[in-house]
Amino acid sequence: MRLGSLVKAVSILFFGGVIGIVTAQWSIERSATAMTGGGGPWKSWFSGTASIRNPYVNAHYLMFGRLPPALGQELLFEARRDDDGSALDADCDYVIQGPRLSARWWQLALADDDATQPSAITFTSQRLISETDGSLRITISRTPKAGNWINPGDLSSFALVLKLRPGSGLNNPASVVMLPRIKREACS
Repeated sequence: MRLGSLVKAVSILFFGGVIGIVTAQWSIERSATAMTGGGGPWKSWFSGTASIRNPYVNAHYLMFGRLPPALGQELLFEARRDDDGSALDADCDYVIQGPRLSARWWQLALADDDATQPSAITFTSQRLISETDGSLRITISRTPKAGNWINPGDLSSFALVLKLRPGSGLNNPASVVMLPRIKREACS
């Protein structure tokens, strides 16, 4: 009789823990996704103009093994798809193009598809060669290209991670920067 009660208690605790973890993850993703901003394929999890970051936004970053960006000092955007909605594929050539980013410093990185691993494949504002009209144009391709070029290396599919330091102290991504377009060109 006592062994049966113990098994029942352990079972209840186990299933309660599983249900708690699943509902917490669902709640974090649901709440954080409701706070996305950006444009086109770019997404950013932010807490608006609040001076204290929303705990669901922090939990979203931590769930994927990353520290959240510093509030008001750094903006982080991710894109897993191009402007047409297709998943980013390293066997295709892409052009990242748009007006010059209004940030004092920025970094564009290619990451594994989950965007969890820091990438050695990066391009920063210091290396940018601007177009004649001042805009930016960066090509992602396995074959070398003239101008600003990023080789995706061994990745098969990837995510783009754009990190900005706006210098304005604002933490609302939509009011800080016009994000570049991601256009797919040829695929091999």
